[in-house]
Amino acid sequence: MKRLIIGFACLWPAIAAAQAAQDPAVNTAAAVRVTGTPERISLPPQLYNVWYDEFNAVAGEYRLSNGSSMSLSMWGNRMYARIGKEAPLQLVAVSPYVFVGRARQVKIVVEEPDRADGNRIHATVLLPARMLSSHASMEEYTTILAQR
Repeated sequence: MKRLIIGFACLWPAIAAAQAAQDPAVNTAAAVRVTGTPERISLPPQLYNVWYDEFNAVAGEYRLSNGSSMSLSMWGNRMYARIGKEAPLQLVAVSPYVFVGRARQVKIVVEEPDRADGNRIHATVLLPARMLSSHASMEEYTTILAQR
């Protein structure tokens, strides 16, 4: 039995070297390069000017699918979103009904009021999962549905 263990111990470095030579993860010539996640939300190169009456059609309180709330409001010529109990986020317009957070990675896509079912307006909110849970990683994003 000792001879078998000693024989295996002597062969172990040779077996490990042969596996490393065949393993593409170890072989640097065949290694796969992984880059970071692409930026999901960015400020548009050209901002859209939203008129007060255009924004007023989508402003107000929204119920979020996670049980929280979101309010869209305008102060002067600046648009803001308050999600849950967070501080208000300043928004910039990409189009009449698509808004991006200026300081944080938040994107709000509101259904056009003309296409809404009756008085209900639906929206989709893309935000970092970190805003909802301190246990989420920095790269995770969450999509929440909203209804007014």
